[in-house]
Amino acid sequence: MQKNTVTLVAFALIFSLAALPIYAKLADDLNDLVGYTITASKTINRWYDDEKGNDTFEGCDHGRVIVFDDNTSLTCAEYGYQYVYRPTAIILTRKITAKGKSFYDIKMVVGDKVYNMRR
Repeated sequence: MQKNTVTLVAFALIFSLAALPIYAKLADDLNDLVGYTITASKTINRWYDDEKGNDTFEGCDHGRVIVFDDNTSLTCAEYGYQYVYRPTAIILTRKITAKGKSFYDIKMVVGDKVYNMRR
């Protein structure tokens, strides 16, 4: 019984040490999103760009249009590869005002990736 307890404690310690970098990365990612507001949670239905389209989310490429179940869409402003079927996307926005004009900076979170988006 004593040996099993020591083994379990050792496993828990090793697991918790291995998980620390994951939490540190999450904190860094969230730190970059201070000031943003969660404005929607949507399911990605499909995507298309100049060359092709698909009903499986394959990440972002500049100019790729991401279409959600409610038929709204956002356009990718950066590249990032990810392969997921009908994932949930969390949409974050932050209002920015410069020289008397306002616009929204938009981020889309899918899984553990954050993408820069535009309307």
